[in-house]
Parts: sequence; structure tokens; C-alpha cells
Amino acid sequence: MFTEAMQNLLPSNRIKVLLIDPHPIVLFGLSVILEEDDSLEIVDALHSVDRIKDVLKLKKPDIVLIDPHSPGFDGVNQVKQVQTALGGEVRIVVYTATVNQSETCDLIRMGVKGILLKEMPISLIPQCLKKVHAGGEWLDRRSMRMAFEQILQRESAYKLISAHLSSREISLAALIAKGYSSKLAARELQITEGSVRVYLNRIYSKLHISSRLQLALLFKEKGLS
Repeated sequence: MFTEAMQNLLPSNRIKVLLIDPHPIVLFGLSVILEEDDSLEIVDALHSVDRIKDVLKLKKPDIVLIDPHSPGFDGVNQVKQVQTALGGEVRIVVYTATVNQSETCDLIRMGVKGILLKEMPISLIPQCLKKVHAGGEWLDRRSMRMAFEQILQRESAYKLISAHLSSREISLAALIAKGYSSKLAARELQITEGSVRVYLNRIYSKLHISSRLQLALLFKEKGLS
């Protein structure tokens, strides 16, 4: 009765937050911190994404706060799974200890609205959630710098590659770097497997490499894969 009475005294338009982290102590700590703010409501705290669809239907959160780098989680792919389950209706905020250039760009490209580093003051978490809920974005300066550096690196690498390869060769090289077989690449580009072999030999010669592995490593090094 007391709990229900207290709930009725709280604002009805609170921001509903769903927490996802495999560590119970982290979930507990975040819940305690966020529930001190009357404008926030923790609708659930999950150890995995297994129940997320059911929780979405029942609890209808506004924001999902997730650490994709926790043990047992699959990094950026974990965020993709959550995003697929959400269907673009709920905003995602990533809360993590570390994030590299490539991950930052991938997260921004996927539509993640906030990236919070765990080294930041705890008081910033509610501020971030409120800003994201209001339609804004929250990226700390380091994440923004890394994202811009990655974008510039990719643009520079693309200019370097395009100076040596034709547009068709670039398209094929990108597919091969992703692990496509000659057959799949030929089907994707609507050319014959024989043409794929001819183009690959040209690519190897122009880039001074001799194998698919070297091509994949080159694209990864340049931030193109």
C-alpha cells in the first residue's frame, strides 16, 4: 500500500528506462542512482537480451541503457540485436568503459543516441538520458573526436584506393575484403567468375599485394571494412 501510494505521488510522465547488463551489481547500482531522480523510472533490469521483446510489450521503455562490452555480450553486435528488437521505436544509450574509433562510428551510424563512458561523473547519466529523451544526442568529446578521426581516415583511405583502382575494382575489393567468395562476388556485381579473377589480379598488382587475406587486412587497417 505504501509503495503504491508513493508511486502515485511521482510524476506520471517520467522517462521509462530499461537497463541491460550481465552484472547484477551494476544493474543494482544504476537503478539506485537513476531512481534518485523523480523524472526517471527503471521499468526493468535485464541480464541479457533474451526477454527484451516481452519487456518492450509490457513495460514500453523510452530508453535502453546498455553496456555492449560486458563479459558474455557481443560488443556492437549486441546493440544491433537490441536495435532489431526495438524496431527503431526506442532510443539507445551505450554505457561502457571503453569504445574505439570503429565502434564509435558504427554506433553513431546505427542510430545510437548517446555514448557514456564509465569514467565520467555519475551525475551525468541522468542528464544524458533526459537530453536523449528530449530528442537530443549525447557524445562525450573523446567519442566525437574518435568518430571524426575515423571518418577522416576512411575518406583519406578511399582517396588513396580510388587513385589506384577503378570503381568496379573498388566494389570487388570491398566484397572480397568482407569475405565474399568469387562466386558470391560475381553474383553481387553481376559479372562472371572469370571476370572476378581478372579484376582480382589487377587489384593485387596495383596495391602490391598477393592474396585475399592481405586485401582484407589492408581494408581493415585503412578503416574501410
